[in-house]
Amino acid sequence: MFVEREESLVDLWLFIVVNTTILAILINILSLHYGNNPVAPHLLYIPIIIASYWYPEKGVLFAGLVSAIYLGMVWFFSGGLMEDLTAAFIICIVLVGVATVTSSLSSHMRKNELKYRGIFNYSEAGVGLVNLSSLSIKEVNQRFATLLGYDRDEFPAISFADLWVEPAHKEAFFIALKTHGNIENLETRFHSRVREERWVLVSAGKLPDNQFVVTLVDITDRKQAEEMLLIKDHAIRSSINAIAILNLDFTITYVNQSLTKMLDYYHEKEFIGKNLGTFIMAKPAFEEIRDTLPQAGSWFGEVVLLKYNKSPFYVLLWANLVKDETGKPVCVMVSFIDITDRKQMEMAKRKALEQIEQNIEQFAILGDHIRNPLAVIVGLSSLAPGDITDKIILQAREIDRIITQLDMGWIESEKVRDFIKRYYMVGTKDVPVKNGPTETKKEKSWFGPKDLRK
Repeated sequence: MFVEREESLVDLWLFIVVNTTILAILINILSLHYGNNPVAPHLLYIPIIIASYWYPEKGVLFAGLVSAIYLGMVWFFSGGLMEDLTAAFIICIVLVGVATVTSSLSSHMRKNELKYRGIFNYSEAGVGLVNLSSLSIKEVNQRFATLLGYDRDEFPAISFADLWVEPAHKEAFFIALKTHGNIENLETRFHSRVREERWVLVSAGKLPDNQFVVTLVDITDRKQAEEMLLIKDHAIRSSINAIAILNLDFTITYVNQSLTKMLDYYHEKEFIGKNLGTFIMAKPAFEEIRDTLPQAGSWFGEVVLLKYNKSPFYVLLWANLVKDETGKPVCVMVSFIDITDRKQMEMAKRKALEQIEQNIEQFAILGDHIRNPLAVIVGLSSLAPGDITDKIILQAREIDRIITQLDMGWIESEKVRDFIKRYYMVGTKDVPVKNGPTETKKEKSWFGPKDLRK
């Protein structure tokens, strides 16, 4: 648009330069012919100034040509009179000087105009020129048009006031612009023809001729990202699973409310800035997590945490190394699952198994203790006469049969103990974890026998 307008103006002023030059020369010829030449030479300034402004590279050359023509006319009509030639020469020097100054100023102005026009056209921000009274949009760059989904030649028919979505934001914008002459970084929404509403950052400043320049920066993607972050933050904060986010040196930067309640703390700020290792009872467990995570990318196992009152708390800990799109580690995310009830149940099962083992041992010892005196009784009964011996031996056999049944019960109890160990995992640290259709994972556990007996 700017280039086309410039080309049309250049063609127009070329016509003006040619005609004014011819007219000024003709007037000077008449003035010299009649011997009255005090004002006519000054008419030559008009075409020279116009030519020097619109054609700065050729302005001095044009001024030299016109000066030579004028000097020739003076020589012709004055008959070579030195006084007239001297005055004409001085006028020619002034003409060339004016052309030089005008060309220099025009070149400098055009360079600045091209520089700022380039900034206008190729800026990443949308830039528009608006009339402050009518709010008609005079000119916009391509970014402005693309952002709102219009063609550049459509904006003169669109009112700047119609682009606003929020009336309160529009009112605040114009109040600030009229009061202070500028406004910066106002977040609002604009109507877009092809992409519905767009979040933009609006800045504006007054210009001469009752105009103002406005710049728009599209922040829709940023606002959507902020909204997604808010949703994710709310999801993590309200999750029933205890979650913590750490720096790469395992310094805690964030915890949700579930972890705070789990460890009986009052506020999340009590965790911020502390190292994860201060909350893990077994220091070797923390060292293993710290050493394994950079290579494996994750760690999963059982650990004991310290609550606010320093009492132990059993959890399943799952630590994952979070990486950016380039694969560079940025932080560590840790989730905790409360397994205190499960550990208490395991301890109850273990105590029950220990009691069964004690009962089995007592059964075996008791059978031996009964058989020894029974053998003595049978031996002594053989010394008794008659039927008494037979009756004693019969009762002794009955007692032996009962003891044999107790022995069979001992064997069955041994089978029960093995069954409990095998299917209820009492006395083992291998807990199957689903990791696929047929895979299992062996948990790491930092619960020792002493921990389980507490």
